[in-house]
Amino acid sequence: MRYLLAILPLLFLLSMVGCEPKDEVVTNDPGAMLQFSADTVLFDTVFVTQGSVTRRLKVYNPQKNAVRISSISLGGANTSPYKLIINGRETPIASNLELRGQDSLYILVRVNINPATQNQPFLVADSILFQTNGNQQNVKLVAYGQDAVFHQKSVIGTTTWAAGKPHVLLDTVLLREGATLTIEKGTRIFATNKAVLLINGTLQVKGTPEERVTFSGIRREPAYVNAPGQWEGIRILTGSQNNTIRYADIRNTIRGIRIGNPGKGGTLVEGCAIQYAFLDGIVAFTSDVKVVNTLIQNCGQYSFGGLGGGNYEVLYSTIVNYQNQLQRETPAFVVADFIPGTDIRNQPTQLRLVNSIVSSDGSNYINEVLLEGNISSEVTNNILRTDAYKSTLNSNGNQLNIDPKFKDVRKQDFRLDTLSPATGAAKPLPGIGKDFKGINRSSTKPDIGAFERIID
Repeated sequence: MRYLLAILPLLFLLSMVGCEPKDEVVTNDPGAMLQFSADTVLFDTVFVTQGSVTRRLKVYNPQKNAVRISSISLGGANTSPYKLIINGRETPIASNLELRGQDSLYILVRVNINPATQNQPFLVADSILFQTNGNQQNVKLVAYGQDAVFHQKSVIGTTTWAAGKPHVLLDTVLLREGATLTIEKGTRIFATNKAVLLINGTLQVKGTPEERVTFSGIRREPAYVNAPGQWEGIRILTGSQNNTIRYADIRNTIRGIRIGNPGKGGTLVEGCAIQYAFLDGIVAFTSDVKVVNTLIQNCGQYSFGGLGGGNYEVLYSTIVNYQNQLQRETPAFVVADFIPGTDIRNQPTQLRLVNSIVSSDGSNYINEVLLEGNISSEVTNNILRTDAYKSTLNSNGNQLNIDPKFKDVRKQDFRLDTLSPATGAAKPLPGIGKDFKGINRSSTKPDIGAFERIID
């Protein structure tokens, strides 16, 4: 009996452990991951005065067992502009927090930014780091460090976007039919990954060579400057007409400009740089498009595409793919009287390709020009990389499969070098007296491409 009495406390202890609720038993399983109410905590408030803004993040444990969060910390630690409030206490780091099974906790995130600070980065980013069972997870923190005009899921009428404060596209912005959006010279437009500018009215971009309009992704760190696919781009819809986009830099898009307004007044793209599009630089469907003095650079699909018929003029432009990190499977310049994968075929198609360069590096893209279907064309005084048309286009001032001799392709400088065969090889075109940079073109022997060479 005394042996039984001796082991009774042990039996009682074991029974208590066995009855411990599963949601309180801590698991060490490396697969026990946390879930969050958002992968990014976005502070999109307009910062008009210095002050703090607070957002809430929910951290959820979906497991049946409890987990021990080894640490919750800010990536920027004490230098971060963000502050964490965990369990009512403001701290840059919290350790050994137990979260019961299928339970959650809330973290308050506070940021303090003075938008009047001139050297404040436009984007202020950090992360909350979570360490659990040897795994690291993170939630991004994104705030805007300058006062800006924000646009989110809006339908707009006739309006003007002025220079001064940057404009930030947080989501879809639709210009309604019959309305006009005027974007003044020097205006800066930044876009998040959900952003797209839809034009069903008239777009008037009024940049100048000295004060260009810029469209780009929101991230300003050096690694993102040339990164494609950061936002959707500009779409010209069926109700749109008489668009003019002058001296604008359009970067980091999925598609730079996508045009689909059959039978409507055309779209003029002049003096623009369309760079680092994940898919197309300019692609148009059964539309009228005129491109002048424009650089289209390093796109993942068509640099310029005119499909399903339409009227296309590409004059004094430079269309290039050099040191392109995207794996292309299409030629850079394509015009066809049909739209692949549709019943739209045999549409009237006119092409005027004059005084332009279509070129690339590497051995995989020897055919950068594709003209398919019944096309009425004028193709003269160009430098083109093409094997398929080396006999049919080898006249009328065209130069095929030669090095255009740019200044420095390693630095993405596509001005003409001293010995460039493009020098003096264009034909004068009435009404086009200046180049991409606003430099006067020769009235008798201008240069091929977007850039008129100047003597150093």
